Amino acid sequence: MINLHRLITRLFPDRRPYWEQKREREFIQAVNSLKTLRVTPEGGMSIDPEELREQIVASREQLKHFAHKPGAPSGSFNVEEHEASPAAVAPMRVMDFIEVVAWRRLHSGAAVRYVCLQCMFTGRYAVTTANLFSGALEILPSWVDNNNNRQIANALQVGELHWCATVTEAMDAWDMER
Repeated sequence: MINLHRLITRLFPDRRPYWEQKREREFIQAVNSLKTLRVTPEGGMSIDPEELREQIVASREQLKHFAHKPGAPSGSFNVEEHEASPAAVAPMRVMDFIEVVAWRRLHSGAAVRYVCLQCMFTGRYAVTTANLFSGALEILPSWVDNNNNRQIANALQVGELHWCATVTEAMDAWDMER
């Protein structure tokens, strides 16, 4: 079997760039290190979500120094001062926010998708757009617009965002305004 593999390698060499081959080897090594990975004879895979969660948390801890910008406010940034002064939000750049998508199921069976921004300095949330998804398109309210990027840019320029401590509070505030 080893000789067959060597023959195939000589006849059909891997012509991909070295960095791509290295990335593939690293991925295979990472997948092989998963303890609860199970592969079915049909090719399906399953893994314990808790193991994935642990891996993600560990990776975030290792890489969180990439998210902190030099000169950015530390963890002692005063949220109340930031909230009290709307002018404090205006000079922020688009790179100072993370887009968060949240869903809410309505009693009618329809679903609302909220696109929120999370401020990297305060950790607070504001809804910028919301879209209603249901079987009948004629029941879409007037505030629904398909161009989310334009709506987000407009909300950042106007600066009329209602900042809340949690995503749920931001979604509730958005619903109350509409």
